[in-house]
Amino acid sequence: MRHVLLIVLIASLASCSPIATYPPIEVDSAVTFSNSTYEPIPTVLVTSIEHARDHLGGVGAVVYNLPEGMTSETYGIVTSRIENSRHMQNAEELAYHITQLRVRGLRAEADVVYPVGGGKYKTATVYLTKSMVDPWTVERTRVWAIPVSIVPAPNYSETEQAVSVDSR
Repeated sequence: MRHVLLIVLIASLASCSPIATYPPIEVDSAVTFSNSTYEPIPTVLVTSIEHARDHLGGVGAVVYNLPEGMTSETYGIVTSRIENSRHMQNAEELAYHITQLRVRGLRAEADVVYPVGGGKYKTATVYLTKSMVDPWTVERTRVWAIPVSIVPAPNYSETEQAVSVDSR
């Protein structure tokens, strides 16, 4: 009887696994998050940016840019969790760019464009996992050899910030 209850519990937890993709894509066959502030999205973003800072880029203060579709509230959550950080404000700033984020249950992938010095950038995919008891951790990183020729533009919108604050 205990085994049956354990199986039912695990199956019910697995059926509620989050699915999210940013920038958003239309998918009729899957339930996706409509709000980027829902966990685990902020935690995966923070873990990916901190990993890029600590193991790939090494720029002092963390200036970051999130994928299209992220709310200003999500930017606020990320800024509050990463010490000495802020969102990218203009295209000339050196920044860590999360260009794509994919969350599928207990696995996630973040494509990160990161500064390497001299105004140059590289791209890496950060692969993350978690378990029912362990937090999100970086499983591995793949640095891509393809050169970055176009640095992403800032996605943060001050207008969105004003709308978000007014709607509360």
